[in-house]
Formats: sequence, C-alpha cells, structure tokens
Amino acid sequence: MNKHYYLIEVEGGVESIVYGPYRNRDEQDNAAKQIHRIQEEDDGLFWAEIDEAGVLTVESYAAAFFLEDSTEDASQG
Repeated sequence: MNKHYYLIEVEGGVESIVYGPYRNRDEQDNAAKQIHRIQEEDDGLFWAEIDEAGVLTVESYAAAFFLEDSTEDASQG
C-alpha cells in the first residue's frame, strides 16, 4: 500500500470536507495554501496521511506555514 495524502477542511468549526488523495506532500501543501487563501476566520484546515501500514495521522498546519505564503504573495504584488 502506498502512502496517501489528504486535506480536511472544517468550515465554521462544524462541517468537514475531505480533499484528496494527493500524490505527495508537495501537492498536498500547495492545495492547502490555495484552500487557506479563501477560508474564513472560523475555518480550520488539517493535513491527513495514511501510511503504508494503513495508519491514519491527522495534524494541523503550523500558522507559520501560511505566513510564509502570505509574505511571498505580498512581495509579488
């Protein structure tokens, strides 16, 4: 079994939406940045991976992950 990469968005802290699977971590992270740009304040976004043994891991992104993206956008504008 290959590793599988997903995103879980929680809109308004209530409704969950699953995105993926993505082919790799880079594809997953790029999708997360795109989703985060249009999220509202109460929305959450988590990465999820299923490893080769079928074990599910779900974690939140660090705030700095999205701050780096905001800095890049500002320098391009």
